[in-house]
Amino acid sequence: MSNKGVNIINSIVKKRVTKWRDGLHELQLICIPKILNLEDIFVIDAMGGGKSALFCVPILIHLEVSRNTALYPSFNVPIRSSPVGVVVTPTKGLASNIVKHLKEDLGIDGFAYTSENLSLKCRAGADIVKEISSCQYHIICVDREHLREQEWYLISNSTLFHQNIIFACAEEGHVINKWDYHSNLYFDTLDLSFMAPGPPLLSVCSSLGFLGSCFHLIRRSNERPNTKIILHTLTSAIGGTSFPQLIPYLNQQCKTVIHVQTIDLGYRIFMFLFNLMPSSSNPLCRIRMYNSLASEKYNEKTIKLIDTDPQCQVVIATKALSLGIHVEELQDSIAVGTTETQDNGKQDGGCAGWKDRIFARRIIFTTSTELNKVNKIINSSGEVSVAAISKVKQTTKAGKAMKSPLDPAKVIFLAEQVCCVACKNLIYDNPPFETSRMDCIQAKCVIPCDLCCIHYHIPENEFPPSIDDTILPPFIIPAIAMKKCKPQKKPDELKEKELKVVGKAFAVYESQLYAEEQIVASHHYHPRSLYFPKPLQEALAIDLLKIKSHAALNVILALNEWPFIESQGSPLFDLISSLQNEIKLSCKSKSKKAKKVLSDSDSFSDPDVELPATLPIKRAALVAAENQPYAKCQPHQPQQTLAEVESFYARPVPRSY
Repeated sequence: MSNKGVNIINSIVKKRVTKWRDGLHELQLICIPKILNLEDIFVIDAMGGGKSALFCVPILIHLEVSRNTALYPSFNVPIRSSPVGVVVTPTKGLASNIVKHLKEDLGIDGFAYTSENLSLKCRAGADIVKEISSCQYHIICVDREHLREQEWYLISNSTLFHQNIIFACAEEGHVINKWDYHSNLYFDTLDLSFMAPGPPLLSVCSSLGFLGSCFHLIRRSNERPNTKIILHTLTSAIGGTSFPQLIPYLNQQCKTVIHVQTIDLGYRIFMFLFNLMPSSSNPLCRIRMYNSLASEKYNEKTIKLIDTDPQCQVVIATKALSLGIHVEELQDSIAVGTTETQDNGKQDGGCAGWKDRIFARRIIFTTSTELNKVNKIINSSGEVSVAAISKVKQTTKAGKAMKSPLDPAKVIFLAEQVCCVACKNLIYDNPPFETSRMDCIQAKCVIPCDLCCIHYHIPENEFPPSIDDTILPPFIIPAIAMKKCKPQKKPDELKEKELKVVGKAFAVYESQLYAEEQIVASHHYHPRSLYFPKPLQEALAIDLLKIKSHAALNVILALNEWPFIESQGSPLFDLISSLQNEIKLSCKSKSKKAKKVLSDSDSFSDPDVELPATLPIKRAALVAAENQPYAKCQPHQPQQTLAEVESFYARPVPRSY
């Protein structure tokens, strides 16, 4: 297309879309003329870079030129009066989001071909196949499952539909490798995604039929210059119920999306934050969940609240949100656990910082177990490159091949020690090559990554609170439960039983000491408690096994100001030596008994010991049993007659005298 045609496109956009006062930017001006010429393109750009305009602007161009043909006489592109575009989306949430924004921002009628919408049409008695075939909708968003149904066979074979179709688009094309994608749509296709070069890109191109020079590959940098990358290791178990590392970030009151890989993990994080919510805040409004099990209406309300409601701060989401959902107000993207591939992780990080003038953060919490696997793979590869890591056979502890090996690009990113941004640019081959391989400071990035801040000793600047504390009061900081570690006893410390023995011996020695020293004139006025005081006894008991000489004993006695060092020092040292020998002998006897028990148990349990063969004991001959029945019991005979009993127990008759 000539420059004149490009200018016409830009003028139509300025006329039809009042929000885009400056018209289209460079990437859009390159791609849209090729789409109008029915050429295949593969576009790689950052999330939020304006790729969505590539499938809505062509519709606007066709509608404007078809209605005002006289105003554009030199526009020689074949024009359809009822243009139709098909967008294949990976999730129903993305389909609904695209249709909603097309209607609100551009006035383009669209239809999200989801199960919910199909049910509504069926209850209303509408024939959706007829409506789509007759080109009543300009954009149809459909997922891969519905493309394989018979209805789409009828739609794609409709003559009117064939005449008005102008493009088909595979949105978020980096997930096509997971789809086993085979479409029955045979028309010009464009793909909108970001993707690392090499085998993943070639695989997607093969699935879409992009071979050789029959398509245009347009690659732009997917770097987000307004986003800071931060890597942390989780201090709590990812399978647990406590995630205290989230609280410092959430208390900065930034709009946040927390990415999780499972709905179960999202629920546990939700309950953790719910229990730490201050009483003045509504937890069900401040924290929302977004996943495939929630209804479409609930998910749409979540997106609306996070964009418009100042009291809605946190969205805990699965990958259903990260695949292209348009949320402008998010500042922090926190990933608890890493994704399967580096592409999916990059997609999660792109949810925050859509506004160019707002600084954002991409915070990744990984586990120590995963980092250990990464280090093991790096050591085995010998070279930090995708090609070298792809050759490493990843195995489990048992030596078996892993069912889902780590993505090589993800391994390189997690193992990076210099600069996260430079590593990401190297993985995706981002231009410009003069600066994209430099670290953040050398490349003069607006926000340096976490690694560059550490290397260049740059203090971490926390985001200032963006909202008043009365609207978003801070979360309660959880108390850190410290595990009480049982102190390990040193070899020269006495056990409780040994301390009791030493205490009894000291009590006997104290009575002897008092009997000997109280008769001395200089000590007879001292109270008995000062002759051998309790603090001195405790000090001697603690260091009993450490006292190896008179000098060591005298140091302890001098510190306690004991007045009987000269007269009683030697007897006390002899007592301590005897106690030491007694304790050592008891320890040796216990260890001998333990060894004997172990040796006895080993001798009985060792299967290799050959026992002497023994002859079977000869059984005695059986003797016939006298199985005669018991004799019948004789009836009970009384020992005394009734008359004898009465006479024996009769009361004596009083006699008269």
